[in-house]
Amino acid sequence: MSSPATQTGLQAPVGGGLFRLGFSPELNGLRGVATLAVLAFHADDKTHLQGGFIGVDLFFVLSGFLITALLIQEFDSTESIRLKAFYLRRALRLGPALLLLLSAYCVAFVFLLGFPGAGSHLVDALITLFYSANWARAWNLHPPSYLSHAWSLSIEEQFYALWPLLLLTMLRKIRSRRMIVLLASGMACSAWGLRVYLKLAGATNDRLYNGFDTRADAVLVGCVLGILVASNLAPRSVQGRVSYALSAASGLAAVLLGAMSIWAVWNAPVMFYWLYFAIELLTALIILDCFTNPRSVVKKVLSWKALVWIGTISYGLYLWHYPVYQVMKHHGYSRSEVVWLGTLITFSIATLSYYLLEQPFLKLKKKLAIGSRT
Repeated sequence: MSSPATQTGLQAPVGGGLFRLGFSPELNGLRGVATLAVLAFHADDKTHLQGGFIGVDLFFVLSGFLITALLIQEFDSTESIRLKAFYLRRALRLGPALLLLLSAYCVAFVFLLGFPGAGSHLVDALITLFYSANWARAWNLHPPSYLSHAWSLSIEEQFYALWPLLLLTMLRKIRSRRMIVLLASGMACSAWGLRVYLKLAGATNDRLYNGFDTRADAVLVGCVLGILVASNLAPRSVQGRVSYALSAASGLAAVLLGAMSIWAVWNAPVMFYWLYFAIELLTALIILDCFTNPRSVVKKVLSWKALVWIGTISYGLYLWHYPVYQVMKHHGYSRSEVVWLGTLITFSIATLSYYLLEQPFLKLKKKLAIGSRT
């Protein structure tokens, strides 16, 4: 999924000025890696990437980071955040591609494919449209089947609904950015603590994995990093031994995340107790390294053009891959056919969606003068 957050990268302030945005290919590359991991997991969960689901956590952290940095930049430039413009940008960025998917889904499942339960599929589409798939799954209240992956889109949209207003309130009421960092860190730790508490209390894995309250720490970890960077509380460019140390730590973080993408099991108790939180911190470390460290090896790898392009169309890839794979599995395609043919179909649709549908709406945002491309 393109982070639904943004397609824009970041660069540090110049000459001690306000934080400014700039294209950062390595962040799109990170999004591309996360997308490929999720696709591999959903195409064949018995593949060597049984932990590919952690790609969603990478998305969450990156979304929190980018959205927060964008909002703080706006506040520091204008002493306010235009909430109406923010939500309009979100609608223009996310809505058209999602509406295309849901329209195609309804036509295909109700009229063309002959799947039973047309009414049930229409309900699934409505649940997805109103970004409530995560709670439908968490409480087992008509959880979508062929749109099951929309749970993560729902969590991000719920974050978009709440965080800008909360952040604006903190920025207006609290002068110290360090205090805001502490408050956001406390929120992240509280969500983690709630997940642990509910796990010990016997909550179901579906409740823990899909609930916004029990997964908000992933987005909030990114928010904390966004506040640090956009408020100039993190070093703009590390040098010397610090640079080498950060590069080594980021490399180790990448190796650990790679290992977890191979061996992690989404519903293992250790995931809910601490490993999901560890994944979030490792992702934040990689983003910090890419953003501040000119010696970063991980940054160079993530800047590979193919990964950057995959990250660019990742929203469409995320939207379409799951229903494509599930329909093929339902019709008896082999595992290899689902992996290769299904992925080819997904890339084809996502590419057309990005260049023919999403791009025009991105240009429309500029014409409406409601902010930079996000």
